[in-house]
Amino acid sequence: MSKAKSHLVIGVDIGSSTTKVCAVLHSEESTINPEIIEIQEVETEGIYKGNIVDEKELANTLHKVINQFRSNAFERKNHIVLSLNTSGISSGITNASIINSSINNEITTLDLDRLEKEAALSVSNIKNKRVIHTIPIKYKVDLSEVSGVPVGMFGKRIDGKFLFVFCPSLYIEKLEDILKGIKLNIEEVVIGPFAESIPLLNKRQRIAGTALINIGHSTTSVLVYENNNPILASVIGIGSNDITNDIALGLQVSLEEAENIKLGRSDASYSKRKLEEIIEARVEFICERINLELDKISRRELLPGGIVLTGNGSKLPKIDYMFKNYMKLPIKYAEEEIRDFSDGQLGDSAYTRAYGLTFLAPIITSDYKVSKIFKNLIKNIKSFFKKLLP
Repeated sequence: MSKAKSHLVIGVDIGSSTTKVCAVLHSEESTINPEIIEIQEVETEGIYKGNIVDEKELANTLHKVINQFRSNAFERKNHIVLSLNTSGISSGITNASIINSSINNEITTLDLDRLEKEAALSVSNIKNKRVIHTIPIKYKVDLSEVSGVPVGMFGKRIDGKFLFVFCPSLYIEKLEDILKGIKLNIEEVVIGPFAESIPLLNKRQRIAGTALINIGHSTTSVLVYENNNPILASVIGIGSNDITNDIALGLQVSLEEAENIKLGRSDASYSKRKLEEIIEARVEFICERINLELDKISRRELLPGGIVLTGNGSKLPKIDYMFKNYMKLPIKYAEEEIRDFSDGQLGDSAYTRAYGLTFLAPIITSDYKVSKIFKNLIKNIKSFFKKLLP
């Protein structure tokens, strides 16, 4: 019996605080679990609040993390997937309908492409943003809802409901220039929340209605699933570092000491009551910003699957109690999920996005741990990253 072929896939996660890279060996044999070959992390420079403020510094960051790799993963022609994590990522749901013009009314992929283009017309005028993902949520044929994709069915009228995900154009343009300059051949690009949802949300959570919330250094991402489809994706420019800044101002301590106090690692003398007031005020503000996002889809306090918390900010002591109090939803941490999904190779959620990215390379089969919907996530991004391919 011949040995199953394997593919090395590299996930590159550029965060506001650190850039993480995860190289994973994926076998074409579905019974063989992916093997993490190497992980690396370096401090990110050139990023503020998720936005690129210095292209040269960010290019140096990518050079540094590549050069730190002990293996020759970047020297070979492997599959590299990059995450987009900038503040200003947003989404919107649009409905569209077309009349089937074929003689026998059989629905083909060309009809669905035409339906998608019709839906895109209503979002094409969004200023300073580009559509990076187009995700079909629901189809109807002759006003009757169908399960799955209606290719091969017969009907005169076709309706579709789509989620469009947008990214600031300036961020894309800057990132494109950086990648071109350092000659890093990116095969696919996907927003960070989609990548980390692969190992962190199970099918039951995706169906029931669950929010995956990543409280990062300078940004907080919100991804909501319902009926096994994403219905909201956004990144807001506020994170755990804002809590550190508030503590530094409120207690009049250095930023380094404020970070230690925030994480409960300081022996300094300070008012515990005042600290709680400072932290609770900022967490309440973050929760309200998240609720404003949930209001866009009318899901405030209406997610049976609750909230799955991840990111550096989720390590703040008692943050689960604060979130439960303000959001009025059940709260769960992501640590257990990533350990189970990676078969114990990852002990916490720090590398979740970089690891999740490796499941989105085109070479990975659609039925291997990943919902088939992810295979359609990246097609619109290729139009402006196409020239980066080897």
